[in-house]
Amino acid sequence: MISCNSNKKENKISNHQVDTLPNTSTEVVYDNSRKNLKFAIADTIKKSNSYFFSNPDSKDLFLLIIEPGEIKNSKAKLQIITADNKIIYTQSFDAFYFLREIDEPETTPAGSQEDREKYIEKYRNSLTQKQYQAYFNTSIANFFGEISPIENNKDENFQEFEEDSTDKDFLNEVLADETIKLISITCFGCDEGGAIIGYSKKQNKVVTLLEHD
Repeated sequence: MISCNSNKKENKISNHQVDTLPNTSTEVVYDNSRKNLKFAIADTIKKSNSYFFSNPDSKDLFLLIIEPGEIKNSKAKLQIITADNKIIYTQSFDAFYFLREIDEPETTPAGSQEDREKYIEKYRNSLTQKQYQAYFNTSIANFFGEISPIENNKDENFQEFEEDSTDKDFLNEVLADETIKLISITCFGCDEGGAIIGYSKKQNKVVTLLEHD
């Protein structure tokens, strides 16, 4: 994890055919516990990984940026940046994503709904700053596990995607060109779901091939 306040490097990065993931799944709706959450991010957080994506000969940088401030109000974004510093994809979402399941106990006692709610409330109130920080750090460390390169574009399953594909032309391009790299990526601002995306050489931009649960 890298914390940094400097924007010098980012200012050299140009937007180029920037695509965003369609928000087709149900948007996350958080309960009132988020309003009372006392946890802040002291500094800008950046974490990255590299994958072959837009160019089969050079890896793109997948950059996660989390803004500082109270996490209940802070924002995060994932960008895909080419080897020549062009931003080709951005997905923005609430930084609360990284803590959204911390206040859900693994088990709840048997009993009435009222008893269960009291137990959950007591559990939430017992969480310490140390627990929040540990959970937050683990969530960030696991972030790129939600991004999965797809190795075989020629798989029979892709031909079956025609009915559900959001871009038939891009599907045909993928089936005809095995150098096109596809990635399955979570919709971080949704309650569930995500998409399979790729870089279309014909359209010169990131294209959503298929949305999934």
